[in-house]
Amino acid sequence: MKRHVFALGLVCVLHGSVCSRATAQGFNRRYDPIVPGNAQFCWSVELMDNGDFVLFHNQPWMDSLYYSSRMGTSTSDPDGVSLVEALLSTPYRAAYPGWSNPTIKLTDGRFAGGGGTVDTAEVYRILLYKFDHEGHPLSTTEIHPTDDFWTGYQAKTTPDGGFIITGVTDATGLQDVFLLKTDSLGQVDWWQTYGHPTRLDYSATVDFAPDGGYYIGGNYPQTLGNNVQWILRTDSVGELLWEVFRGLPIEDSYGFNAATTTLSDGNTVYACGRYTGLAYNTVPELVKLDASGSELWDKTYGFAQFGTGFFVVQEVSPYGDLIACGQRFFSNGMGGGYSKGTLLRTTSEGDSLWMYDYAYHDSTVTDCEGTLRDVQATPDGGFVAVGTTYGAISGPNPPGLSQDVWVVKVDSLGCIEPGCNIPMGITTQITNLKDALAVYPNPVSRGASVTVHVNLPEDLRKDPVQITVVNADGRLVEQRNLTPHTEQFTLHTSAYSSGLYHLHLTSGTTWLSGAKLVVE
Repeated sequence: MKRHVFALGLVCVLHGSVCSRATAQGFNRRYDPIVPGNAQFCWSVELMDNGDFVLFHNQPWMDSLYYSSRMGTSTSDPDGVSLVEALLSTPYRAAYPGWSNPTIKLTDGRFAGGGGTVDTAEVYRILLYKFDHEGHPLSTTEIHPTDDFWTGYQAKTTPDGGFIITGVTDATGLQDVFLLKTDSLGQVDWWQTYGHPTRLDYSATVDFAPDGGYYIGGNYPQTLGNNVQWILRTDSVGELLWEVFRGLPIEDSYGFNAATTTLSDGNTVYACGRYTGLAYNTVPELVKLDASGSELWDKTYGFAQFGTGFFVVQEVSPYGDLIACGQRFFSNGMGGGYSKGTLLRTTSEGDSLWMYDYAYHDSTVTDCEGTLRDVQATPDGGFVAVGTTYGAISGPNPPGLSQDVWVVKVDSLGCIEPGCNIPMGITTQITNLKDALAVYPNPVSRGASVTVHVNLPEDLRKDPVQITVVNADGRLVEQRNLTPHTEQFTLHTSAYSSGLYHLHLTSGTTWLSGAKLVVE
């Protein structure tokens, strides 16, 4: 899409530890910013110097880069509390932030990105936009090297203070990928194009290669109307050094771009959804190539399904692990489907440490769609991922629901509530049922009893549920099976030591809710 699954349970012996502790604060939020009720789509998240998050989104949104759109930002604190919203001013222009992960944090704490504008005469221009360290708009620069179609998908800042931008243009007569270098003010230094001479090409990502060159990731029309993943390497002025085509050809409306990122060893890894050759089914995939374009490893994760794959992959410092985000589709049993957001963490060799799907559940819509389009590591060892939750599988949204900005914050093991991996076999986390589990009194004196309240929506009271108690060291303390209609029960703490505990409410392979308990 141009534009599982399994989890390992408790991740033990991770980076030499006996059992990894994951104490990062997790949360889930759905925001309806700028103009509540409008449809928004979030493409990128960056970390501010003070630990807050800035989210880059646009509205209204449709699944194309060519519909009317206004670009904005929202900021939140590390607990997900919304702080400031801002709208980028582009008079007489529709503005787009780019594609998945189109932005970059500058060395001075400000932010920039590469996207596009279109005016009422349908003239498309590259948009270089800048925001201050608090997420407020600073400036916009439209870049239009020729009187042709130009739109940007991703930007990176270069060592000389300028920018390198990738996207697509028809300046060569048909849509090709471009690589364009500017100075710090957005003035064009040079540009190059790449692609098939008579077919439509696509790009999504650009990053730095050794010796001052660049890697580009995209989608190449290997046959008429059918694309494969495409990775290019250029020198420092954009001259092509090599290109690699990978995967089975798939109709371009259903294919995934190769989303590249450069690793600390100078090699590149790309994320995508690899076509299996059957019914447009794709499987999440990560591939690592060396600086000459040769394969180092190629890994797939989970099973193939229509519209399933990754949009972004990042390296996790200091371990060299990888974190990827995307979506996975499920059948709704009525001839249609819906997507959930997906996060995967692997070792530096691409071996899965954990992989979870995340779904936003509403009382009126039980299978809310969602997708994750960017993920960043956070200072507490966890991750923050952003995208969009759609609110409804198909048709008009129920009252009060819309397509909104979606933010999921997890710990180092992918958990919203630490210890979610202790109930073995969990593959999906429902992200917004925090109020479904409550404990009273809390804190409680050691040896006393607490009442646990369970308040699940009616549609989730069909199957038996389980309560799992995990201590702060990530060790199983107690498990209890409950009937689907259990509303409260008593938990005795006489065998508990003083400290912090995490309670998890699960149903089969789905994590429903969690709560903390402090025993004094």
